[in-house]
Amino acid sequence: MTAMPEKAEGNEQGWLPIQEGLFEYPSDERGPALIGNRCTSCGKTFFPKRKICPICFDKGAMEELRLSNRGIVYASTIVRRDSPAGIKGPYAYGYVDIPENDLRVFALFTGDEPSAFTPGREVELVVETVRTDSAGKEIIGFKFKRVP
Repeated sequence: MTAMPEKAEGNEQGWLPIQEGLFEYPSDERGPALIGNRCTSCGKTFFPKRKICPICFDKGAMEELRLSNRGIVYASTIVRRDSPAGIKGPYAYGYVDIPENDLRVFALFTGDEPSAFTPGREVELVVETVRTDSAGKEIIGFKFKRVP
């Protein structure tokens, strides 16, 4: 994995986030994190962020938060063909439960054989290249890798 810059926009290495505001990738000891939000009225947490809570519909009551970077595989599948988005097969993706935030997120898996991401496996968040665009810029995104 390539070390990530502090800000992708306009960096000399050419990294671009797959979507702005989904994750942080600091180079400090905390590591990367998904950025979600929580409703201050009902306490429900969301990823990606929501403008209005879909549970209680309380406008203006959403606070941004940095989600835990550890989780547990809930479900996964293996794709053996290249994706139209440029991801080379075989690769695995699925759902990761983040118990600390009472949340389930959908993500790609990396760093091991696709078959290693079985339900119950502990994983941690990483930020790495998802694909390279036609101009040669690396598109970075969040993935989960197996915790040894």
